[in-house]
Amino acid sequence: MSPSGDAEPGTREGARDGSDARIAAVIALLGILPEIALAVTGAELAARWFVRIAIGVILVAAVYRPVRDRWRRRAARLPRWWPRGEGSRRSRRLIARVWPSVRMGAAGVVAGGMVLAVAQTAPAGGRLFQAYFGSCPMPRELVLSVPSYDVPAFGLLAREFTDDRAVNRCAETRLKVVASPPVTGLLAALRNGWRSPDGVRLIGPRPDLVVVESRDIATLLVAGGVAAEDVGQVGHAEIAVGIPETLRNQVERETGGVSLDSVLRFYAGPGRNFARPDPLITGIGLTATAGLNARRVFPNAEAAEDRMRELPEEMGDAFWKDQSDPVSLLCNLQREYESRRNSLLRRSAFLLPRHIMEDYNNRTGQICPGGDQNRGRLWIPDIPSLAVLDYRAIRPAWPDREGAGRNAAVRELAAWLRSRVATPSPGAGPAPGGGALAATMAAIGRREQRLDLALVLDGSGSMQRHLPVTVRSVGEIVDALRPTDRISVDIARRPSRDGRPQIYNAYPSDLAGSQGDQIVGYLGQWTPRDWDLDAAATIAAMGNRPMDVMVIVTDTSPGKQADLRRITAEVVEQATGKPSDAPVYIVNVGDTACPPALRSGDGAVFCVDAAAFDVTTALDRLREPR
Repeated sequence: MSPSGDAEPGTREGARDGSDARIAAVIALLGILPEIALAVTGAELAARWFVRIAIGVILVAAVYRPVRDRWRRRAARLPRWWPRGEGSRRSRRLIARVWPSVRMGAAGVVAGGMVLAVAQTAPAGGRLFQAYFGSCPMPRELVLSVPSYDVPAFGLLAREFTDDRAVNRCAETRLKVVASPPVTGLLAALRNGWRSPDGVRLIGPRPDLVVVESRDIATLLVAGGVAAEDVGQVGHAEIAVGIPETLRNQVERETGGVSLDSVLRFYAGPGRNFARPDPLITGIGLTATAGLNARRVFPNAEAAEDRMRELPEEMGDAFWKDQSDPVSLLCNLQREYESRRNSLLRRSAFLLPRHIMEDYNNRTGQICPGGDQNRGRLWIPDIPSLAVLDYRAIRPAWPDREGAGRNAAVRELAAWLRSRVATPSPGAGPAPGGGALAATMAAIGRREQRLDLALVLDGSGSMQRHLPVTVRSVGEIVDALRPTDRISVDIARRPSRDGRPQIYNAYPSDLAGSQGDQIVGYLGQWTPRDWDLDAAATIAAMGNRPMDVMVIVTDTSPGKQADLRRITAEVVEQATGKPSDAPVYIVNVGDTACPPALRSGDGAVFCVDAAAFDVTTALDRLREPR
């Protein structure tokens, strides 16, 4: 039974009040928008205190009614003798009559504040809408060319540079970071207008700034007849000596006082070696080699180069690609090799930038996937650095890109990069001079076991069916090449049934590290649709080309005039009588097997099915002194 006759209406009123409280809370939350407008725009709103008071009133209303209802329910359970004040009852009735008007007024103030907030934030919202939906004006794009291993680091700087110069989320200048050609090909690229050696195609977007690893490399480029300007230092790195932790005690014991010279001479001894980035790909490797030669650790530059090549020769061809990236070179310490290779690798001193080796020690798992920080750790002795790399930026003068606005933006970029240059530590030795670098590069070239591979593709329409096998075979050839090997691509074809034989040069001879991936990508879109040019005519047309090996990829044209089984004698004659003594490999991607007479491998021409072609062994055999 109800304690009093008005309990039921009170319950209904409480339910209604609960609903009103929720609506009031929603309005109060919306009323915060004027404060958001103040934070975003920084403008003063004349009614801000009215809005705050209104929000407070609505929040009190949201709290007052549930508290009042709870008190009523508790009061209903009190004994009848409990005193019940008549005055408090009259106050409640007065508040009940006045409160709806107060609440509606507060809601009106909040609504006015919302209108003011929208008026304040609309311009900023319109600008954001334009930025996100592509209404920004087209930004000026600058191209920054940096060493390949530095692309990620400079990519972060590029985003920072772009964001710093954004107006209302619209970028005025966008910086694109691309990888530079290998250090030995950089001069030729600048001389050729950033085009391939034949001057036909661009090797990438022309850079507005080219970053090289030292002042002396920049001097070599500028002095080499290139129209370019050295715009100053944009980076700094110290080439230090890193020693596997397992040899630390032995080095300290046998050197009798650790110094730069004593450590270098320790590793020049028998059974030890130096690990460095590839000197023909990176300025780091070139400078480290020149710095080592300047210390007279070896009798001459050729002897030093012979010793420093022992490590990659023992580790295998895959190791040569790791040398083009200092981080990949270090991560070999985390891999499992056969005991002989592991022993030589872990008895080598690493000549690398100090900060890279420190990052490797501190963040091994992040730098090397699956790496273990306690395995293959390096000790970096507290001795002077081997050399200092003062990264320089040079500005090529492209005739078709000269303009006051672009030049000003490029100089602003160079100044922005200079502002982030760290100060070299005391005692670090300078980088070798330009003459030392040039002499070192010449000695490296004399010891280089580089291959020049001429790849010739059968351009007949019958190759369409075998294109996936062709792309896979060419990809395996590119992967087996070292970055400093050279490769060219030609298409052998007849434009019509009775047309004259043609050799179309798709890619001129260039470093595999520069265009290997481009070749594989090109073949993925290539459509062979011409007529057959037999292998004998192909060898005759290519015979005068300078090369170390010719690789012809064909389907052997079964049942046609170009069928290898029908022209075996002509193929052998052309391969034997051509001016160049380069061997010829015919990679058969078709369904018909190679002729038995071309499968011996003893003569000047050798035919092998694509599935059985061991390209690594074939190239290793060609690198052997003949």
